[in-house]
Amino acid sequence: MLSHASRKEMPRTLETSADKSFGDHDALWMWGIVAVGAVLRLIALGHKSFWIDEIASVAIARRAAPVFWHFLWHDEGNMAAYYVLLRPWLHFGYSEGVVRLLSVIPGVLSIPAMYVLGRRLFGRETGVLAAALLALNPCAIAVSQEARAYSFVVLAVLLSTCIFVRLMEEPSYGVACAYAIVAGVTCYFHYFGVLVPAAHAISLVAVPRSRRPWKKLWVAAAIIVVMAAPILWLIHVQDAGHISWVQAPSLLEFYHLGVFLAANGGKAVGVVLLGVELVLAGLFLAELKSLWRESGADLQRWRYALPVSLVLSPIVITLLASIVRPAFYHRFLVICLPGWILMMAVGLQRIRGGAWRGCALAVVCILSAVSTVIVYRRVTEDWRGAVRYLISHAHPEDRVLYYQPVGEFAGESYRDWMAGGEPRPRAIGVDATEGGWKSEVDGAPRVWLVLFRVKGDDAGSRTIEQELMRRYQVGEATFFPGVSVIEYVARQ
Repeated sequence: MLSHASRKEMPRTLETSADKSFGDHDALWMWGIVAVGAVLRLIALGHKSFWIDEIASVAIARRAAPVFWHFLWHDEGNMAAYYVLLRPWLHFGYSEGVVRLLSVIPGVLSIPAMYVLGRRLFGRETGVLAAALLALNPCAIAVSQEARAYSFVVLAVLLSTCIFVRLMEEPSYGVACAYAIVAGVTCYFHYFGVLVPAAHAISLVAVPRSRRPWKKLWVAAAIIVVMAAPILWLIHVQDAGHISWVQAPSLLEFYHLGVFLAANGGKAVGVVLLGVELVLAGLFLAELKSLWRESGADLQRWRYALPVSLVLSPIVITLLASIVRPAFYHRFLVICLPGWILMMAVGLQRIRGGAWRGCALAVVCILSAVSTVIVYRRVTEDWRGAVRYLISHAHPEDRVLYYQPVGEFAGESYRDWMAGGEPRPRAIGVDATEGGWKSEVDGAPRVWLVLFRVKGDDAGSRTIEQELMRRYQVGEATFFPGVSVIEYVARQ
């Protein structure tokens, strides 16, 4: 257990006059930061079409109760807690803005949670700075504008880490139980949530064994194991086909992870912002290195080791797991974002000279703002545009061919939620290796081929197009981001 004297130890960046005066305006600063963060997460919320994963979220949550629960237990337990929350939320409507608003709520709540964590670890000024960086972070904004569980995951990581810090500083069985419950719930928002308590545990290497609250930690560990057992079972027994597309770890995916955490992707602004943030991470690590060599700074050292563990432990564990089954994918590692933001906030404070520190902060804010604008404008897949086009152009006697079958799921699910165009033409999911679809289009005056994520050299789509050309001639081709619709008219 940490002594009362140890709990009062403060990292070097905390005891400054600027910090003390900054604290007088904490409430004002936080209200302003939360307001800015909320506005940034609400801008253009319903502007973009759902993409395939968001369509899956709504389609899963809309299922009848027996089918829904059977599906979670037997087919897709990942993000189960999010689907459970989304079911009643859909009573408000199926529009993009309404559905995504559910993700905005934890996205906004994460901002004050980041302040609490940053303040508890490194002081008031760092707390406010970390909250501001999270409010402006393009990755945090993007996941808050998506009908997926990732914004809930970020909030759960922050809450569990806050309670873990309190457990280390003020050990009690009540705090241990609270920590275990929140950490256990995190696993139900995403399978990678199991890596968060693992990262917390690994951070304890910075604390001498004699100063760890072992009894409370063992109680917390036991509760977490019990709560996570169903998730671990689902990971073991459920079909892993839904992540079969994940490639073996590569340097390119490390790059994708970096620009994802810094800017939610990108090849220009995102790279520059990542470069700046890597410099700040280096300053943070330099401070950790110097603290590691000092004696009598156990709590200080652990406070710095915790953010590093939150970033690196999930990466290392995922890489090791990928030896058995590839699982290293940047979006899954959004759990690293809170630790990354903390490192950035402390790294900024390590810059000597107020002018240089202000310039660095301004650069991060400007690049983040530019990246956020790009996030607003970046359309992954415009299924809404493609479906609207089909509603206005396709007739009931036509046929709509979706390549691949997952395209049929996306397009027809979207059509279920949109008005107009009834009765609709028959939809067929086409696999180039099977020829049964040919008889289903015989006699149709027009065929609409919907291509989804197809590259120019895709052999399957070429085979289907060549087969259609035997009986039809190409009409109009309309292209949407990620989706193309090609009209084939029967030869006279």
